[in-house]
Amino acid sequence: MNILLIGLLFQIQALARIEVNLNITQPKGAPYFIGQPEINIDAEEFSTIVLKIKSNKSGTARLFWASNYDPQMNEPKSIWFHLDKTDYFKSYYFNVRSQNPSWIGFIGQILIFPENGPEAIELESAQATPGNLITNIKSGWQEFWGPRGRAVIGSTINVIPSSNIFGTSVNIYIYWIIGIFFVIYFLFRYFQMPETKKSKAPRIYLVFAETAKRTLFLSIALWILLTLNADYNYFNIFKDNYSKYFGKTIEEKRAIAYGKDYYDFLVFAKEKLPKEPIKFGLLSSRYAASLQARIYLVPHILNDALSQSSYLLVFYPDQKELAAEKGFSLLAKLNDNAYIMKGMK
Repeated sequence: MNILLIGLLFQIQALARIEVNLNITQPKGAPYFIGQPEINIDAEEFSTIVLKIKSNKSGTARLFWASNYDPQMNEPKSIWFHLDKTDYFKSYYFNVRSQNPSWIGFIGQILIFPENGPEAIELESAQATPGNLITNIKSGWQEFWGPRGRAVIGSTINVIPSSNIFGTSVNIYIYWIIGIFFVIYFLFRYFQMPETKKSKAPRIYLVFAETAKRTLFLSIALWILLTLNADYNYFNIFKDNYSKYFGKTIEEKRAIAYGKDYYDFLVFAKEKLPKEPIKFGLLSSRYAASLQARIYLVPHILNDALSQSSYLLVFYPDQKELAAEKGFSLLAKLNDNAYIMKGMK
């Protein structure tokens, strides 16, 4: 009964608001910013996140969130976006519900991870709102011209997928535009074009040939626009990677890509874990990319099931998740927020 009353209270509070403010802080030593809402955000009601950011250089960033369904910050619950170099606070709009199906339940925290480092940016404010036609249009426009990640289901690391609008590939919209244009133009010309005795071909064939030609021209024009958009994405990714990694050692590159505190922890883990292959789990309430741990700690195997892991890497754990450490004992400690546990079986 108490749970039902608490849930009802959350619903009443959400409906009474047109936006929920998020308190933005940067944890000490962390290469990102945490946004804590005044109340848990109802993902169904508040579909849009608005960030006001000033950046002294362009680059890419990620928006992560933690929900009551999944408190971990991870790639599936994230949106990749482009930061513009500005001397003023620019608003960035995310219709999160349409861009990512993992925007569900109650959102307790967001995380902004600037991939060029946090020193270059300032965050003035962050809000969650129900969204409207204007914010949806701005979000779609920003999404179309923004980068798409390579780690997308159904793609390979060698392919950058086409841009999205509202979470749907722009190619789908192009197919609809071409199809609707063909039908409308065909009907328009068919009823407009008079029958002529000079032509041996029936009117329907003449109209079909003209419509096909016009549709081909439209398809080529749209293809050129999509090519320019893809080239723009490639250029931005190249420019960002060049400024971040060119001339740096492999250790420096990893520290930039992983975040220095997380990379230092992986180096520590590689030294302390056994030499023979073992299965390990990763427990973190912050952004600790599992792919980096999976690759860097080879030949060890990352296991998503913590209970089936022989070792547990703990990096800034959520207090509620510390119960998962039952059955493990401390093996080695880098600091109070980064340590290795060993199974007691």
